[in-house]
Amino acid sequence: MRLLCATLVLTGCVDHMVGPARTQDDFDRKARTTASAARSTVETVRLVAETASDGNAFGPYSGVSVSEQEDTLTEIQGDFNSIQPPNGTSDDMRAELNEILTASLHHVAAVRIAIRRGELRAAADVAQPLAADSDALTAFLDEHA
Repeated sequence: MRLLCATLVLTGCVDHMVGPARTQDDFDRKARTTASAARSTVETVRLVAETASDGNAFGPYSGVSVSEQEDTLTEIQGDFNSIQPPNGTSDDMRAELNEILTASLHHVAAVRIAIRRGELRAAADVAQPLAADSDALTAFLDEHA
């Protein structure tokens, strides 16, 4: 439970920058910040789902926690989409990251729905696609390091 609390607190401490990207380097940095924040959110939902499935978290707590992470991920994607890409290379990077963010958001919503329906034991199963989302975000970060 301490790990869960620590993860939730740290998720709120991720720096997320919004504004114009005048250069490719600036856009790359903002994309990496976005991917890193999204990965943290995805991993938090995975942890909550696993904890709920193991019977170590109450339904209302799990539901609120996942809902807050879904809101955070929505904000992360919205902030990223508000950044003006400076060139065609940035357009491609933006499309690539948006695809991952959209899939992640869809999978987080599925976890929230399962938990809110009282399907706590199934939450980890529902959250399985988030592992691939986390891997995709990690690969994005590695590719654009």
